[in-house]
Amino acid sequence: MSTDQFDDLVTGHLRATAPREAPARVFDAMFDRISSTPQRGAGWRLGRVGGLLAAAAVVVLAVVAGTQLAGLIDGPVGNDPSASPSVAPTESGGQSPSAAPSTTPPPPVATEPATSGDALLLRVVTLGGPTDPVSMLPGTTVTADGTVIWRPVSTTEFAGYLTRRLTPDGLAELRQVIFGDALLDADATYELEPLPDAEPPGRGGFAHTFTVGEGADEVVVTSVGWLGDEEEAMYYQPAPERKALDELAAQLRDPESLLGKDAWEGPATAYQADAYLLVLTPYRDVAPYGNPDISQVPLPIDGALDEFGDPYGDVQPAARCGVLSRDEAAAIVEALTTLGVSDDNSVGMDRATVASLDWADGNGIVDLSLLPRMPGEYPGCDARP
Repeated sequence: MSTDQFDDLVTGHLRATAPREAPARVFDAMFDRISSTPQRGAGWRLGRVGGLLAAAAVVVLAVVAGTQLAGLIDGPVGNDPSASPSVAPTESGGQSPSAAPSTTPPPPVATEPATSGDALLLRVVTLGGPTDPVSMLPGTTVTADGTVIWRPVSTTEFAGYLTRRLTPDGLAELRQVIFGDALLDADATYELEPLPDAEPPGRGGFAHTFTVGEGADEVVVTSVGWLGDEEEAMYYQPAPERKALDELAAQLRDPESLLGKDAWEGPATAYQADAYLLVLTPYRDVAPYGNPDISQVPLPIDGALDEFGDPYGDVQPAARCGVLSRDEAAAIVEALTTLGVSDDNSVGMDRATVASLDWADGNGIVDLSLLPRMPGEYPGCDARP
């Protein structure tokens, strides 16, 4: 969704609706999303006050009666009482239900540890409303060798990632938690389905995307977040799958509480990636921030900033994206720390680093996002808002 589309959406709905307060469950999830989203500068970063106002608008408007998942993440919010959960095609050409509970017992779950090293086992990304590069980072990543990487739920703006290794038995236990109900066995999309004649009020919303495996074996399940027991019972068709997936996403944000101490091989440590994603959004011929110049940051770039790497997203002006080594990323983090352009919570090798800088060569400014990449080379320049 572009900035203009979002502005039109907010304006139209604010004029047409005056929804009641969203349930605490939704606000908790949205404020966690706000806390991990940069709110500074131009472009994606609207400034602290503007960013919170935009986020508040998302809380009010992102989910209305009959909202479908495409509208929540990347399209206009709609009100379609005839909407129903979608189904995913199977390899045989048929369709597998994405919302109705199965009456067939699920097959036994293989709980033995996988042997494919650092191959992706599971990645969970949660989005709500307009997105920026930082919001594309997952809340939790699990690899087949038992490595767990997660960003704890935190009140700080940019919580750092932690990583910890599971024992073989701990990995088997976590695999049972993740796959025991068979909800992640096949591609599926779980959306809101209003009850007949129900008129749900405007509500905040978010969606979880669970990615299992890689390549030809990849499974993607996307589910609108749970809006609270009372809200769901009053306005929406029963959705045990959505509730279960919402609970799973929350549990995986605190894996140390989910699994006992005997499930782990050692203590948690700060995560450092092997590679980092650099996203630059340059603005030519605009008033400077009054911050240090981008030329003081050792970027591994030959040529103009607005010709760096590959295009990223569909915002204007076009952002640029490329992959850096750990050493190249460390040099940028060190320079930003020395320049003092980012606070302590928004700079570091274990977290998303963001900064807004002047750009004398372009007579403008540049917004910078440096993201630690997770196993499976995620995010890449194709993981776009």
